[in-house]
Amino acid sequence: MSKQTLIGIFIALIVAVVGIVIWSCKDASQIQNESLVKVNIATMPYSFTGYSIFLASEKGYFKEQGLDITLKASYPHGKATLNAVVAGETELGVSSETPFIHAVLNGDNISVFAVMITAENHLAVVARKDRGVFKAKDLKNKTIGVTLGSNAEYFLDTVLLLNGIPREKVKTVHLEPKQMFETLMNKDVDAIATWNPQMTKARKELGEQGSTFSAEGLYSPYFIIAARQDYVHAKPDIIAKIVRSLVKASDYIQEFPDESRKIVAKHLKTDESLLKELSATYRFKILRGYALDSYTPHMLYLV
Repeated sequence: MSKQTLIGIFIALIVAVVGIVIWSCKDASQIQNESLVKVNIATMPYSFTGYSIFLASEKGYFKEQGLDITLKASYPHGKATLNAVVAGETELGVSSETPFIHAVLNGDNISVFAVMITAENHLAVVARKDRGVFKAKDLKNKTIGVTLGSNAEYFLDTVLLLNGIPREKVKTVHLEPKQMFETLMNKDVDAIATWNPQMTKARKELGEQGSTFSAEGLYSPYFIIAARQDYVHAKPDIIAKIVRSLVKASDYIQEFPDESRKIVAKHLKTDESLLKELSATYRFKILRGYALDSYTPHMLYLV
C-alpha cells in the first residue's frame, strides 16, 4: 500500500483514532497516596508537536493522574522519536502523521492513541530570490534543504507535484531542523522545506528577499502521540491517564492561550510574540472516537 493511500486512510479515520470509554478519575487524595508511575516521552526541541505535552507537564496534569513524566527532548524530528519508541528507548513519542505512516510501511510495532493538534500553515518552502526563486516553478534545478522522512519531505513533494516539477529535477539535502535557518541564511541551499517555528523565522528574516510557497487547503498535518502496540495493550491504565492529562491541557490552551504560550515558549526557546502569531493556525483539541482494533491495528487504542 502506498504512502499516499495510507495518508488518505489516516485522514479519513482521524476522528476514530482514539476511543475513550473510561473517563471516571480517581479521587485526587487517592492518587497522591499512590507511587507515581515513571513514563518517558520523546519530544522535539524545534517543533510544535509537543505543545500540549509541554503544557500538561508544566501544569502538573500528569502528576495529578499519578504519572512521573520525563520529557526526552533531544530528538531532532518525528522519525527519530518514533524510532526511539520502536527501539524501546522511550515508552511514548510525539510526531506528525508522516513519520508514523513510514513506520507502518516499515512494519514497526507501533500505534497512535491520540491526535493532539491539527495544524494549518505549519509548513512551507522558503526560498531565496537572489538564487532566482521568485515563483514555485523556479524551484526546478535548485538545492532544497529538507528533513528526509518527515512531513516536510511529503509537503515538498506536494509542492513540486502541484507545479509540475519531477522530484529528480531538484537536489534535496538532508538537514536537521536546527540547521534549517542558518543553512538558508548562509546561502548553502537555495531553499528549505520545513515547519514552524523555524519556517516563519526564515521567512521573516529574508523579508522581501525571500519567497514562500505553501500547499494551503491540500495538506494540514496532524500531531500525534504513539507507543508500541505491546505497551498499549499491557498498560491501558497509563494510556487512559495520558489522554486525560492531554484533554485537560487542551482545554487549558483554549481557555488561557496567553498563559499557555508563556509555558511553551520556554520549552521551545522561542519568542512568545512569535507563538502568538502562529498559534492561531493550530487547533489544540484532542480528537476522539471509536474504531475496531482488527481493522486499524496501528491507528487506535480503546481504553
